Amino acid sequence: MRKLINRFLIAWSLITLFALPSVAQVPDSLGRIRYKYDFVVPDNGNFISAIRAANSRADKKQRFRIFIKSSMYRVKGEGNPITITDKGRELTIPSPMTILTAPNTSICGEGMKNTQVESMPMYGGIDCTSTLFLKGADSTYIQDMELWSNYRDDMNAFHVKAVALNEKNCRGNIFKNLSLMSNQATYYTNDGGTTYLEDCTIKGAVDFICGGGTIYFNRCSLELRNQGGKGNVICAPATEANRPYGYVFNSCTISGAKEQQGRYMLGRPWKNAPRAVFLGTMMELQPDSLGWADMNGTLPRLFSEYESLDSEFQLVPTRLRRTQFKDAYQNTATMRYSAILTPAEAEKYDISNVFPGWRPERKAAQIVPPVVRIKNRGEIYWEDVPEACLYAVCKNRDVVAFTTQPSYTVPRGTAEGACYSVRCANFYGGLGERSNEVVYPNR
Repeated sequence: MRKLINRFLIAWSLITLFALPSVAQVPDSLGRIRYKYDFVVPDNGNFISAIRAANSRADKKQRFRIFIKSSMYRVKGEGNPITITDKGRELTIPSPMTILTAPNTSICGEGMKNTQVESMPMYGGIDCTSTLFLKGADSTYIQDMELWSNYRDDMNAFHVKAVALNEKNCRGNIFKNLSLMSNQATYYTNDGGTTYLEDCTIKGAVDFICGGGTIYFNRCSLELRNQGGKGNVICAPATEANRPYGYVFNSCTISGAKEQQGRYMLGRPWKNAPRAVFLGTMMELQPDSLGWADMNGTLPRLFSEYESLDSEFQLVPTRLRRTQFKDAYQNTATMRYSAILTPAEAEKYDISNVFPGWRPERKAAQIVPPVVRIKNRGEIYWEDVPEACLYAVCKNRDVVAFTTQPSYTVPRGTAEGACYSVRCANFYGGLGERSNEVVYPNR
């Protein structure tokens, strides 16, 4: 009988253990499961430690949420030895790249302008300079931060490939309010994958968006950096031949160095069967009248525009846009597509058509903040927001605490005049706008 009871107790203990929510899952006062961040930088460690924690976790089916507080973080990368070729010599160097391999990971900061992660690689190249490398990391969500690849701390190294964000074989990635900054190959895109960007900023000079995959840029800002008076090129797609969509720029804005007015190119065909379309683009700076350039003898599958506008909201002249390119033998080939899409053709680039069965713009939606109030004894409270993953409490606009309950008590000793507000996190951990501010103490 005693053995039977012991077996029962052991079995019950195991059932109870596996039935408990994970550390990041917390029931609120109504019993609903909410989530906390699994790793907060710098409270729990540095940026590389956070990525390592995501990579090494046992259950990669559950989302792992990383929060990065406002600051500038300089990263040296994993440090594992890699072999590169520099000026004809083979060198073995510590890797400057930080690599995320685990799926279902969120990396969220406090804002594009105040949460920055910077690397300073000493050697250029796509394969050895990524500030963040997403390697098979499906369903990665990044919001409210900047990734910067600052080659040798030299912002004038325009023709050195220094990647801020590199994706390889990733599916279902979403980037919201993400800033990427470098010169050449700022964003090396997702061969074999799919990615959605919304309200992001990408800065660079030469081919600063390049690679394969189906990549949808929704309401993004493309900022041209001046490179000594030479003309820039925004994108160099290398779309796989079996893909109906490549780079889709929807309702984006092109701005930057005034020296680029009338000099830059929208793109050039890198390899494979390149596709790129610009839809409803606000061109504060207009490109060269040809619009597109040659590259490597590759012929584009589709380079086209629809309703490009200037800064006065007038249609940009596009009658000279080129549809003739040099092939591998330097012969001129005329493409069979039109450089300007018809309205019916443009409709095919709706998100629901580009990503059938996946609506990333809904997943990236931000949670509207509640109205915050304060009691005389210093308790801040608000109406519960059912769809919020958690609440971030802000003091003077900086995040100071997290809670899953609709209230927060101001710590004793807080200086008078401190302003408190609340931000709501969506399922992925991305924080929405701040609520109204209340002043402590309430008099």
